[in-house]
Amino acid sequence: MEDRTEVTTEKLKEKRIKEPSEIQKENGVTGSMILITLFSTALILLLTLPNIYLDNQIYYESREINHYQTIKLTLQEEQEIIQNKLEVIEAKEKLNSRIK
Repeated sequence: MEDRTEVTTEKLKEKRIKEPSEIQKENGVTGSMILITLFSTALILLLTLPNIYLDNQIYYESREINHYQTIKLTLQEEQEIIQNKLEVIEAKEKLNSRIK
């Protein structure tokens, strides 16, 4: 008889409805889950932020280089114009000196 009562009490324990506190423990967020999430987020930030910073620095440096290249090109064109004007003036001066 005792065996039957033991078996029935074990079956009742297995079939017993869980209490709300037990359900909350199974489905709740644990401290280790929060730590893992925080460490994962920190790791992702540590890996991506330097890359973003370097990309921005490269972008701004390339803009500055492009600006200076534009200025250089403009100055070279101005130099050619001034040299052409100078050649015209020198040619006129040679003609004036030959005529006199």
